[in-house]
Amino acid sequence: MNLTVYEIAQVLGANGSFSDTPVAGFAVDSRLIVDGEVFFCIRGEHSDGHKHILQASERGAVLIVSEREINSKTAVIVVESTKKALIKIANYYFNKFSAEVVGITGSAGKTTTKELTTQILSTKYVTVGNEGNKNTPIGIPISLKHLTSDTELFVAEVSGSYFDELPQLMKIITPRVAVVTNVGQTHLERLKDMDGVAKAKGYLISSLPVGGVAILNNDDPRVSQMRELTRCKVVTFGINRKADVSGDLIEDKFIITAGTKTYTVTPKTPTIHFLYDTLSAIAVGLEYGVSLKQSIEVVAEFSPVEGRGRVLKSKQGFSIIDESYNANPVSMRENLKALDRRDGRKFAVLSDMLQMGENTEQIHTSLGEFVSRLSLDGVFCYGELSKYIAHACPGATHYNSIQSLVDALKSKLRDGDCLLVKGSNSMRLDRVIDVLK
Repeated sequence: MNLTVYEIAQVLGANGSFSDTPVAGFAVDSRLIVDGEVFFCIRGEHSDGHKHILQASERGAVLIVSEREINSKTAVIVVESTKKALIKIANYYFNKFSAEVVGITGSAGKTTTKELTTQILSTKYVTVGNEGNKNTPIGIPISLKHLTSDTELFVAEVSGSYFDELPQLMKIITPRVAVVTNVGQTHLERLKDMDGVAKAKGYLISSLPVGGVAILNNDDPRVSQMRELTRCKVVTFGINRKADVSGDLIEDKFIITAGTKTYTVTPKTPTIHFLYDTLSAIAVGLEYGVSLKQSIEVVAEFSPVEGRGRVLKSKQGFSIIDESYNANPVSMRENLKALDRRDGRKFAVLSDMLQMGENTEQIHTSLGEFVSRLSLDGVFCYGELSKYIAHACPGATHYNSIQSLVDALKSKLRDGDCLLVKGSNSMRLDRVIDVLK
């Protein structure tokens, strides 16, 4: 990083004498800190960084940013809010570069869209994407260490799980191109309802600068309506309604059209939800002069990240669709519809969808009713909330432990079968996949 402890002290208005020691990055988790990083003592819902200052120092932190005076051999800057200080420093550092920003938000598909968009843009530009799902006002600053002097584009997946989150993120980066993948029942404990979700995500569009571009899912009414939030150019993508970049899924192939050109591609993940991710990523590429043909070539070779749609093959010959990283009603239904279209025997492991707010039970019940209308050969539920899925889906079975679930799956699955595994990350369905694969 092109940054020093002295610069940080100057930006934060700290008194005292500070060295020109180079800074390697920003950190908020003392367990992950590496030599030369600055440790910000963030107070979270379940932890307080101030309790881990000693560990951060021992692991090589060159500066501690704290909300209170502390005794430490490492240099310390005391601020009123460490979170605000991190945002301020991140913005200062980002402005050292001339990279344009592509911002991607939505209720589902953000990470895959970000990864695919980064790969498409990398065919023509020096492009960096934020790490994994570090998409918050705390996560984005951590990813800035990957920027280099020649970085031209920064592709940032950005969250919107509460109303003030995107406004805080926009204090760090200002996207010129903004993508909204969809609006679904996510983070309802904070955003209350679907209109609240749309409002939170829509801030990305309303914050576009003059000359910006909004890339919107035309099949999602709440997303399509976001065109009213900006005077910038609007580009649409979709499957069911007319759009600037459109597509269809026929058997295991994507048929993608943009302007007068149409291409067919066989992706490694032939699902409707990945088709939407693909269309939005291609739309971004076209805005930056990447041809449809070039993008299609990237799509053909693209492999989803772990837990987000990778298809694994077990030693016994059955396929596992790994969707264990996250779950909400939108992505659940899309994954299940894709599973239902497959040939052969089809099974699903479904676990709890978390952060659904006060209507959690009804949301899970509704999903169970949806599943009951599909032609699946077995539905296995795990988790306290998934009981409501099982109750609403005749023939589904519920398990209270991972071991009993795995035992049941082992006795059922055979060569040629396909198994979808999906639930919120904290349900740890990756344990099921680790055993079965």
